[in-house]
Amino acid sequence: MRRAVVLFSGGLDSTACLYWAKRNYDEVIMLTANYGSNEEKVTNRVAEFFSKELDVPLKIVRLDFLEEFSKLRGTTLVGGETPKVTGEELEDIRVAQETAKSVWVPARNVVLIAVAASLLDALGGGDIVVGFNAEEGATFPDNTPEFVEKMNEMLRYGTMAEVKVVAPLINLDKKGIARLLKELNAKYEYSNSCYMPKGFTEDGKPIHCGECESCVRRHRGLIEGIGEDKTVYAVEPKI
Repeated sequence: MRRAVVLFSGGLDSTACLYWAKRNYDEVIMLTANYGSNEEKVTNRVAEFFSKELDVPLKIVRLDFLEEFSKLRGTTLVGGETPKVTGEELEDIRVAQETAKSVWVPARNVVLIAVAASLLDALGGGDIVVGFNAEEGATFPDNTPEFVEKMNEMLRYGTMAEVKVVAPLINLDKKGIARLLKELNAKYEYSNSCYMPKGFTEDGKPIHCGECESCVRRHRGLIEGIGEDKTVYAVEPKI
């Protein structure tokens, strides 16, 4: 039996991974981490929606130490105001790198993979499905093929069961992910990419700020990838 744990953060990438895993594995578990981020309550509600929608069990783990360390570092993703950008500004690699530094949660993907590996080690093995992709890999070093390779090397020594990281989106940009979501018939409008979400609509769709880096990348990817964006924004993103 093929088993997968999907690291689910609520956005386009992890939503695509969840639908992809549902199609490709016999058993799928969603794993969502809480560490005091600005979008935490929205992320949890989104996770609960997709858990019911796809009939996938959900585990939410609380990582108080990661919240403490994030505040120690001063990441804007935990209790701060994330930068506002436009698509034109993101074309400047220096701007993209600065926004990445601003929202960096210390060693987050290392920690989350370790948590998922512990769960799978207890269950007898399986794959950790992550939403790493080429677009974010350009500014986030823990979204790269090299990172996946090194983590898998570590897992060969760090687990008793056979556990490995699988990154189905690793060669895709946001346009490609948008196309995959459409192919999988995913209800992406119920996902949340926003760093500073404004709550929910009456029918349960997250309200995105439209001004943070993540909103801009989301909107641009959907428009350029599939020619539409059903996401609800407080402010229309400038792409």
